[in-house]
Amino acid sequence: MAYGSNAVFVIELDAPDPSKPAAAMRGIYKPMRGERPLWDFPHQTLYLREVATYLVDAALDLGHVPPTVLRDGPAGPGSLQLFVHAAKQRPAAEEVVSLEQQLRDVAALDALVNNADRKRSHLMITGGGWIRAIDNALTFLPYPRQRTALIALGGDALPHETAARVRALANESDRLDALQLRLSRLLSSTEVDAFAYRVMELAADPTYPKLDEWDGRPFEWW
Repeated sequence: MAYGSNAVFVIELDAPDPSKPAAAMRGIYKPMRGERPLWDFPHQTLYLREVATYLVDAALDLGHVPPTVLRDGPAGPGSLQLFVHAAKQRPAAEEVVSLEQQLRDVAALDALVNNADRKRSHLMITGGGWIRAIDNALTFLPYPRQRTALIALGGDALPHETAARVRALANESDRLDALQLRLSRLLSSTEVDAFAYRVMELAADPTYPKLDEWDGRPFEWW
């Protein structure tokens, strides 16, 4: 795919597309060897962070990050994410309230995974008015580093249902322990511990982090 900072490929799989059964399933393949070194993220770990973010989204039962797995592809190990099709028309007026709620769910997810790069272009509206959050590689640093296009939510309370999901994860130790175990196969122990702390912190005070007006914004392409 053109214009990416790292190597990104669209691949076609020998299976039907779940949203378009007449078409072949596609995936977004991001190989480890195609990652450009960054000064603030450990080298060749971005593909692991893509999968880790999906695991957190799934643990909260949000459904905004497309299914993402580890695979050994044509260019070596990498992440493989289900290709999603963007809606071809603007959302209808009756969909706006739902979309606003979904954006708040994504913002809560980003606070938990410490997303340092939530651009507007990383939020896709698919058919049926559902938001998909893609490109989740710059996540899980062990110190505060969130940057988001949803910065205006900072200081607002999480919606009741979203806060309940976070509290449930924090309070169900078996479920949180199982998630941390899975994350430990992808991230450093320091990063996993920091994630668990953020879960507890957000559960205790379900408020979106208030970010610096300059440093809290992502570097958009436009």
